[in-house]
Amino acid sequence: MLSLNIETSRNLTSVSIALDSNLECILNVDSERPNHCELLAPLIDKLFENTSFVLRDIEEVRVNVGPGNLSSLRVGISTANALSSFGNIPAYGISSFLLYAFGLNYNFDSLLTLFDLKNGLFAFAKFKRIKEKIVLVDQNFKVSIDELRLVNVENTLLVGTAAGKIDPTCFIKRHGLTVDPDFVIDSGSLSRVDLNFNSEHILLSKPLMPFNSFSFVS
Repeated sequence: MLSLNIETSRNLTSVSIALDSNLECILNVDSERPNHCELLAPLIDKLFENTSFVLRDIEEVRVNVGPGNLSSLRVGISTANALSSFGNIPAYGISSFLLYAFGLNYNFDSLLTLFDLKNGLFAFAKFKRIKEKIVLVDQNFKVSIDELRLVNVENTLLVGTAAGKIDPTCFIKRHGLTVDPDFVIDSGSLSRVDLNFNSEHILLSKPLMPFNSFSFVS
């Protein structure tokens, strides 16, 4: 399956083409501000110029639907909706939680993907790797710091946009906790996601919309 992948959840504008999860071409532009409106369409044009594919070859569009910067997400989502509508191509909206989980390419046993929703609220999803399969074991999309500290993160890898902002000592059960604030996602992470994973994290509604109304990071 040939997919066009679009990631605009942060300042990074990233597009790629993948064949059965294998990247054929990826282009990233990291800016000091989220200027996806100016960058995304020309970057998609350049992507096709750098490959032998054309738009009619694309069999599906994948886009990050958040959590992330809400204005930034809407640029990527609206582009995916337009391509899907005019090209009659299936579009899949995939949550940021899955992008981090599959972006790590199974290099974890226990994983917590954590996002800062501002105003003292957080969203998280916890995954386990069981027999080379990623399994969702816990999630909450709107928790306070007091609720978050009760989450068991023993022997867990912590990633996400809040990984570098939260004090790891706030967790009560944290023995063996590893924090990686430097791991980031791009459109290549979209290509690795198993579309059969979980319908709650993979949206098929038309038109696609952000994962939730408070889908933003500080």
